[in-house]
Amino acid sequence: MIKEYMTKFLGIGVLAGLTTLSTEAGDNTSLLKKLVEKGVLTQAEADALLKESNDEFNEQVPKWVESITLKGDLRLRYDHTKDSNSANSANNDRWRYRFRFGGTADMSNGVKAGFRLATGGENGSDDIGSTNQTFDGGFSRDTISLDQAWVQIDVGEVTIIGGKMQNWEKTGWGLSKALFDSDITPEGFEAHYRTEVGSTEIGFNAGAYFLNGENASSEDITNMFMGQITAGTSLNKTTELNLGLGAYSVDDGGLGMAGGSKRAGNTSGIGYTPVFLDASLGLKAIGNGVKVYGTWVNNQESAATQDTGYATGIKYGSAKKAGQWETKLEYRSIEKDAVWDDLANSDFGAWGAGGTANVFKSGTNVEGMVLQGKYMIYDNVQFALTWMHTESEDGVADDESNNRIQADLIFKF
Repeated sequence: MIKEYMTKFLGIGVLAGLTTLSTEAGDNTSLLKKLVEKGVLTQAEADALLKESNDEFNEQVPKWVESITLKGDLRLRYDHTKDSNSANSANNDRWRYRFRFGGTADMSNGVKAGFRLATGGENGSDDIGSTNQTFDGGFSRDTISLDQAWVQIDVGEVTIIGGKMQNWEKTGWGLSKALFDSDITPEGFEAHYRTEVGSTEIGFNAGAYFLNGENASSEDITNMFMGQITAGTSLNKTTELNLGLGAYSVDDGGLGMAGGSKRAGNTSGIGYTPVFLDASLGLKAIGNGVKVYGTWVNNQESAATQDTGYATGIKYGSAKKAGQWETKLEYRSIEKDAVWDDLANSDFGAWGAGGTANVFKSGTNVEGMVLQGKYMIYDNVQFALTWMHTESEDGVADDESNNRIQADLIFKF
């Protein structure tokens, strides 16, 4: 009789613990198995408790919770910029951080919605190509802003996205980070179509974006339109080839509307309709994998003369799990009117790129080398070190070279 009471008492305690503390059936099963092995519960009693705890928990948790996936990251950065010939007068050292947190809800029927909050800005005067926050302001609180708010609808092989969207590299485009900064979150609509022709996957990407989405007495709706055709195929079991051909066009009135227009290099009065070609070759059979890639771009506007750019590089390895590492070496040369400077990479800059001596600007009119290494300390902790050796492409305002070093410690959760 005493044992029966003890069994019921322990069973109630286990049931309460399972209901309030554990959400995974695997955890419940392991605990109950131990109690059965020690003779505290019979197998039948354990099975009944497990079923009851799972049923009660499922009743308590709203269904929408199961559809949401949350994730975020925190990056700590040391950023050093040095004009090689200025005897330390042009040194710039910054300690910075980046925090991002968001989620995706799978609403079934091919519909998803997502959001993300991030540091780095709060209004129209902020840099669209950066979510960095410098340690400053004497411990004052920093701003968290809405970085993404989008909905995605999948209908067969067609995907439609609208809102303040994820960066192009996350939505199916095959674009170079040299020409399109990876922190930009465009606003508008996209459509993507994928189909297979033999062993080749063909993709069609189209985007209509709003730099200004209001037509009022003092302003007009201002757009950017972009399209790209991609093709990817396996040449053999260890070799993959990817190609992309695309173009975009920006309304002239929108060229000064990209946040605070932090980038520089463009000539005033020049329009931007660049055509770009991207290619990459992946070789899995060589060591931990090698990828050779390149991008060529030319602005089709007749008024542009310094209108061409390219980037080419090689990457070895893949840093995704603890103990893995990767490295890349890349060379870029972007003439001043090859692309719209506000879309270009925000880290790749030079002294004199914006037409003023001893002033460092990123955007266009920059050429140089990027050397980067990454190492995964844990599955969710990465160390990265980047060195950029650059100078202005035309060398008119300032021909001094620059060395920029960025050391990052990244935590993902």
